[in-house]
Amino acid sequence: MTISIAAITFLLSLNVAADVQSDFFRAIDKDSLSLASEAIKNGANVDQPNQQGYTPLMIAAQTDNLRLTNFLLELNANPNLRNQHGETAIMLASYYGRTDMVKVLYSKGAEIHHAGWNPLIYASTNGFLDVMCFLLDAKADINAVSPNGTTALMMAVRSNHYAAAELLLERGADVNIRNENGENSLNWAEKAGYSSIVSLLKKHGATQ
Repeated sequence: MTISIAAITFLLSLNVAADVQSDFFRAIDKDSLSLASEAIKNGANVDQPNQQGYTPLMIAAQTDNLRLTNFLLELNANPNLRNQHGETAIMLASYYGRTDMVKVLYSKGAEIHHAGWNPLIYASTNGFLDVMCFLLDAKADINAVSPNGTTALMMAVRSNHYAAAELLLERGADVNIRNENGENSLNWAEKAGYSSIVSLLKKHGATQ
């Protein structure tokens, strides 16, 4: 079977594109914006994920690299792409408590109001109050639920973050939302033996 010249040319172009993209990720790993710029000039895609499904912007968010983040956003990197877990760059930044990163991404159009797991739930999981306050001030839905019915309050309670739970309750979180198993935040706190949080939840009207 003979392969046409056009087919050979196409296959070679794919190899070249792959090499350029590899150069781009290597530049990011080295935190070399000059090499990254060169790769972009040679045709690298600023939004293409790596083999683990993470875009360059997600990598920047995880590593708290604001310089790289601003560089990518200037190249119109899409802040709302998702990895295989459904996570966006601002969700990852929220999970790791990168307040400045969250602010930059939000200012460039990163979505915080989408359905499912979201930045507020992620920030609440680890009790990052500064990120939570920013997201709440930006009108994030305090009672948004994940696909299995989990709320930001439930995650704060689950991780025994008293101050995070208190913040959410003071901001109006619904203490009696139940997940797909019919459990609410009080059930979780009682199961875990978090007596202080149990008292806090009951003070705010939690019921069995």
